[in-house]
Amino acid sequence: MRQVWITRKGGPEVLEVRESPDPQPKAGEVRIRVRAAGVNFADVMARVGLYRDAPPIPCVVGYEVAGEIDLPAERAGERVIAATKFGGQ
Repeated sequence: MRQVWITRKGGPEVLEVRESPDPQPKAGEVRIRVRAAGVNFADVMARVGLYRDAPPIPCVVGYEVAGEIDLPAERAGERVIAATKFGGQ
């Protein structure tokens, strides 16, 4: 999985794409194969250190995604949109 990290406060140059293992969903959760992700005001404000609800930097950005469920298998392929917690969880 690829994630966009805020590595420190600043402009777009502080964003870094990193690879990490695919997460395993817990009971009652699904895993989404993301095809599109939004960048919103909260993401920008977090990057410059002005969004008080963001996790401490360094952190993963992202709230809204669109894609297909890939786990659990019985829902695989179902197209979804989602508003997640900060960082895509």
